[in-house]
Amino acid sequence: MQTPAPTPAPVRNPTPRLVLRADGNSRIGLGHVMRLLALAEILQPDFAELLFLIREPDAALVEQLRGAGLAVRDLPAQPLAEEAAWLVRHVLRPTDLLVLDGYDFRYDYQNTVRGAVARLVYLDDLHAYPLAADLILNPAGGLTLRDYELRQPGARLLSGPAFAPLRAAFRTLPMAEQVASTDTVLVCLGGADPTHQTQRIAAELLALPSVRQVHAVVGGAYLGWESLSAWAQDQPRLLLHRNLSGPDLAALMRECGAAVCSASTVSYEYAAAGGGLLFLLPTADNQQDIDRYLRETGLALPYPAAANVLTSPEAGRVAERLRRQQLQVFDGLAPVRLRQEFRALQLPPPPFYLRPVVAADSDQLLAWTNEPAVRQFSFNSTPVERPNHEQWLAARLQDPKALLLLAQDAATGRPAGLIRFAIEGEKATLSYLLDAAFRGRGLAPLLLLAGTRRLAEHFPQVRQVVGHVQTANVPSVRAFERAGFQQVPTDSPSTLSFLWQAARI
Repeated sequence: MQTPAPTPAPVRNPTPRLVLRADGNSRIGLGHVMRLLALAEILQPDFAELLFLIREPDAALVEQLRGAGLAVRDLPAQPLAEEAAWLVRHVLRPTDLLVLDGYDFRYDYQNTVRGAVARLVYLDDLHAYPLAADLILNPAGGLTLRDYELRQPGARLLSGPAFAPLRAAFRTLPMAEQVASTDTVLVCLGGADPTHQTQRIAAELLALPSVRQVHAVVGGAYLGWESLSAWAQDQPRLLLHRNLSGPDLAALMRECGAAVCSASTVSYEYAAAGGGLLFLLPTADNQQDIDRYLRETGLALPYPAAANVLTSPEAGRVAERLRRQQLQVFDGLAPVRLRQEFRALQLPPPPFYLRPVVAADSDQLLAWTNEPAVRQFSFNSTPVERPNHEQWLAARLQDPKALLLLAQDAATGRPAGLIRFAIEGEKATLSYLLDAAFRGRGLAPLLLLAGTRRLAEHFPQVRQVVGHVQTANVPSVRAFERAGFQQVPTDSPSTLSFLWQAARI
């Protein structure tokens, strides 16, 4: 049962602008920029305007960003404290959603820009200083709020590959195909390889008798291309690749049953592209979390083990074990989860709190259930008799696979609505309603989101949350959309279904 809204829905604010800020070049690498580019591509359907802020980008990078549909603004070089104030005066709008990626955008910078925008998101690798962001996105797994000092009330943390923004070529699960042999090895230490280790690693791999072919990949910002190319001319088993597109890199990764990657987004891209025998070589301090996470969860091995593993008769078996685990974690659903969370981020805090339903709530629930407007939009419009209701409620309160939550107005304590879930394995089906006095206030999406968050606390095994709505119930359809749920196909023209994709913990 979904609540109708007899009064017209309030006019929604104009679609906010997504503003992204990162820097990248041959000295610091392009990891921050590419990560935000991937995020922008994922979120683009939900924003009418996307603006990328960057200092002194080269022409090729600007062309790449603009080709992805982003407006690009070259920022003047100035101290970051002055830049933050300059952005507040000249660039940022109160409706903006601002995303920062870079470990120099610390608390003072964040605190300055936070007051000028609707929401602030920070992509973090270090958890080394206080943060003023509303949402923290750390691609490394295994982190919790205890690892952070979050100073923005209600700030949330999204951690792990379930929320890692990857480029389009790596967001689709690979088709079943022949598994590549571990005698073909990829070397990719980031597009810029700022510590210049590509040649050394390639030479060490070529010295192994079990390695037939090495593919070394660098980006357009790599400064040692001439010397690397000259050396490669005497290495017949080495193929060099420069500035590959996402699809070309994904295709190359699928040809390589083993890879040596920096502990960065490129290691995630290899695992997502199909995976295999992944060896990690951290090339910067901000890669330590991903390095630890991938190794501790059995998704990768440290590079010093490469020689022993690649020359072992068990190399194929180890590669298959890693590949199976990588495909479980990199399930192709990160874009869905990110769009959910960024939609939900734009909602205000709920003016109610949730508590478990108790037997004493029976009369209130029955009155809500039999309200004519509620019955109109229920899939069974017949009024519910009291004995049947009481029997149903008693059974639900004893059912370990049910969760019933009552929303109470924080200001008055009055019952404001109900959200309930029926759990079957990894799937939960929800139903909700609002009291007539609380309709027309935009509370439905807040109830959907708050209930789904509470469900995740009680039933962490749930992977999917589904709600069904009559097509004619337009306010409820809008509520699911605003809460971040994605519409999924149904067999009935009179019914719409909405899905929330939960993350594997």
